[in-house]
Amino acid sequence: MSRKAPGSRLSGAHRLQPHWNDWQPRSSPLRALCPRPDGLDPAVSSDACAAPDKREDGGYGAGYAGDTTADWKSLGQELRPNDVTPDSTPFQHGSRALATKDMRKSQDRAMAHSDEARLSNLLRRVSREDDRDRRLATLKQLKDFISHSESKTTLGKQLDNILSTLNDILNESSKLLWELRQDAASCLGLLCTVLSYEAERIFKWLFVKFSSSTRDEVRLLYLVAVQRALEAAGERKAFSHVMQMVMNNLQSILENVDTPELLCQSVRCILQVARCYPHVFSTNFRDTVDILVGWHIDHTQRQSLTQQVSSWLQSLEQFWVADLTFSTTLLGQFLEDMEAYAEDLSHVGSMEVVDEDIPPPSVSLPKLAALLRVFSSVVRSIGERFTPARGPPITEAYVTDVLTRVLACVRTAKQVQFCESVLTAGNECVGVLLASVEPCGSLMDAVLAYGLDQLSCCRTCGSDFNLTVLSLLTLIVEQVNTKLPASYVEKLLAPDSLLLELRFHRENEVMSAVHGVYQALLSLKNIPTLEAAYKLVLGEMACALCSLQSSLEPAYNTLNPDSPAQNLHHPAFSSLSLPPEKAQFTVIFNLSTLTTIGNTKNSLIGMWALSPTVFALLSHDLLLVHSELAVFYPAVQYAVLYTLYSHCTRHDHFISSSLSSSSPSLFDGAVISTVTTATKKHFSTVLNLLGALLVKEHLYAESRRLLLTWAQEVCVLMRKCDTYSPLFSLPSFTRFLHMCYHLCVSFKQLQDQPLIWE
Repeated sequence: MSRKAPGSRLSGAHRLQPHWNDWQPRSSPLRALCPRPDGLDPAVSSDACAAPDKREDGGYGAGYAGDTTADWKSLGQELRPNDVTPDSTPFQHGSRALATKDMRKSQDRAMAHSDEARLSNLLRRVSREDDRDRRLATLKQLKDFISHSESKTTLGKQLDNILSTLNDILNESSKLLWELRQDAASCLGLLCTVLSYEAERIFKWLFVKFSSSTRDEVRLLYLVAVQRALEAAGERKAFSHVMQMVMNNLQSILENVDTPELLCQSVRCILQVARCYPHVFSTNFRDTVDILVGWHIDHTQRQSLTQQVSSWLQSLEQFWVADLTFSTTLLGQFLEDMEAYAEDLSHVGSMEVVDEDIPPPSVSLPKLAALLRVFSSVVRSIGERFTPARGPPITEAYVTDVLTRVLACVRTAKQVQFCESVLTAGNECVGVLLASVEPCGSLMDAVLAYGLDQLSCCRTCGSDFNLTVLSLLTLIVEQVNTKLPASYVEKLLAPDSLLLELRFHRENEVMSAVHGVYQALLSLKNIPTLEAAYKLVLGEMACALCSLQSSLEPAYNTLNPDSPAQNLHHPAFSSLSLPPEKAQFTVIFNLSTLTTIGNTKNSLIGMWALSPTVFALLSHDLLLVHSELAVFYPAVQYAVLYTLYSHCTRHDHFISSSLSSSSPSLFDGAVISTVTTATKKHFSTVLNLLGALLVKEHLYAESRRLLLTWAQEVCVLMRKCDTYSPLFSLPSFTRFLHMCYHLCVSFKQLQDQPLIWE
């Protein structure tokens, strides 16, 4: 598809100018003079429609009841005991059987009459009733009557009257009766399903009514009726014989609707056809996509509608995959149009003397953004099939070429004029393409540079843009992974990086996205690059702890230059000092990111490769947070304890490894043996830490609760297996029990004393 080709497939749909608030009734003086176009039932007033006493066969009431009584009397005379003699002939026996058959017929006629009378009564009441609630209740009764399986004959006879009555309700103008009118539309849909043998007639009636109506709200209700009919029938294939006709009409409606409301309702009907009758919809797939793409690239529409159209396209994944030729051709057309707009922008940016036909940036940029968005939607619609691993036509060369061209378009636009919508759409588009290929060589360099360039724009842009950048950075780290240079990590985690600043964003969603970038960095499989990220995270945390320590009054500031935390310092943060609130948040945030390493079961990297290990960091190097800092910044202490608790829980508190022999087992691999030996003393360390902290007087309530939970879990695990019995003789376990006993004795006293920070 070329933007410069007005005759192209997409050139018409997106030029529609829908009216957003087109809900007011449109009066037409000629409408009252026009006959009903459906041919099913002449225009009948509600009074005429509700007159049950006027019947062609003579009336509903007493006359019919009299006839029925006469029939019963006749049957009773035939079956009197005096007429039945012991020597009755077979002919007489047949007469009795015939009489019984006549009785059943009479009963059926009586039941049919009763159903017709009840139906007529419901139709009359729902038309004439003035009270809204009573009308709703009556319509519910009518719906129940229609759904009753034994009333099909009656419904068929009264079909015209039912359609006429419900149509009158749909066309009522009172906005207070909107719920009633919606129920009437649902009733029409149910009627179509129940009378599936009349489905063609009812569907045609609905489409004719839709075409002749001039009120959008009424047209919407006719489509609701169609949707309810399709939903009620489901996959029972009750409408197989008429579905092509229904699909053709829906397609025609889709091509001509000009309001988002009618668009949404018509698409709901079409998607229901696609779900239940995919063989029917497949012939209309391309035409449907063309119309939806037209709405998608209309940048004057609300963002919510564009997102809705995108989700519709993605719900048709099976059809996109089945017609990959069409799918890739469409992507190619989008890409050509993108490059055409980028070229226009480059001419404007170079200040060349250009043709007046070249649009200004105010025109080109929104259209470029729209094309980037629809491109992303189609790639997502193809789903998992959009990967080189599945073979042609989606090959690695194809994805690489497309990604390179998209990057060039976005860069060109940014050089000419900064446009947040273009960059946001560009980040999403680069992301969906990058998910399908592992970049290398020049493409990898281009992607890495693009990510840092987008990050530099975050300060002046909104949350949506920031989220796309953070999502893209996470994806870049995951896709490049072992090839990611350490220098790139250092740029992302440097003190002046905007990534660190975005942690303090007012939107929690943005902060969570930053956390995702950290987790990706701390999940790298390249140990030198991972260690670079780890050192920077610990270095910033040490800087923050020093800032908190220095904020204390001299009487409480017992900072020791040789304290373990000093070993965590990083040159990049040596001259940095943080305000207390920011420092506290930094420590807690960075600790939460370490769970990526610490909570990976039997992780060789987390338990052995890094220095210090996660366990050593939390149980030894950060002992500083259990001193005066715990009193003034209890949340920091809790964060350290919880991170350590989470790490230990993931490894069953290192109980089993504490039983291993000091020398490696012959059955262990060399690395596993090293890890087992390295974690042998972890359990004793945990017991010592628990015992030492539980007896502290000034302990944050949440921290104490966590420690008690932790101690309980350790005791339960030790009792589960006889193999652990040697651990009861450990000196650390004895001290742990002593501290627990001391805690129980003094617990009430601790409860009665107010905490120092309260």
